[in-house]
Amino acid sequence: MYLLNLSESLCMSLSIEEEFFPIFRGMITEPQKTIRKSRSASLGDAITYFVIVLVIYGVLTAVFTGILGQVIPFFFPAVEDLFSAAFFLVGLVISGVIGLFLLGAILHIFIKIAGGSGGYTETMRAFALAGTPLAVIGWIPVLGLLSWLWTLVLVVLGAREYHKLSVIRAVIAIFLPFILLALLGIAAALLFMIDPGQVTISEIVSFTG
Repeated sequence: MYLLNLSESLCMSLSIEEEFFPIFRGMITEPQKTIRKSRSASLGDAITYFVIVLVIYGVLTAVFTGILGQVIPFFFPAVEDLFSAAFFLVGLVISGVIGLFLLGAILHIFIKIAGGSGGYTETMRAFALAGTPLAVIGWIPVLGLLSWLWTLVLVVLGAREYHKLSVIRAVIAIFLPFILLALLGIAAALLFMIDPGQVTISEIVSFTG
């Protein structure tokens, strides 16, 4: 039943000319007002908007790396032909949607802990709209890093609006899970770098003591 409702909502989702571009432009120029006006958007609308953003980001990235990918391979792998570009785009959309659901669920848990009053759809809507910077500057080397900070700010605005949170609570709810994930990643990297065979009992005792 859930999948049926989701497919129906996707069929009634955003029209490109009438809804997507005004929302896209508004998230750049007037994000708070646009977030408020998008309150009635369904889960299907949010997913569709995010997919379109991913497609724009993917196409621009493919074009950019196809021209300059070999010059700056550190930032992007080069897309050398149409097949690799299509493969990259499909993979990006699939992984992006999966990430939207998973990160949306994690963020929703922290938002509810912070006292948020909205549902999972509200969290997904805020997260999907906040993906706008990816299509704006996310595909540009160096500036692409700033798009993630911009995205976090937009998620905070969305959480505050849709879940009736204060700015401080919204910031804590959004930034805390990313900080915890970063710390877990660093800890995992450190454990991976340590060779257990070279660590002695005395070193462990001196480190913990």
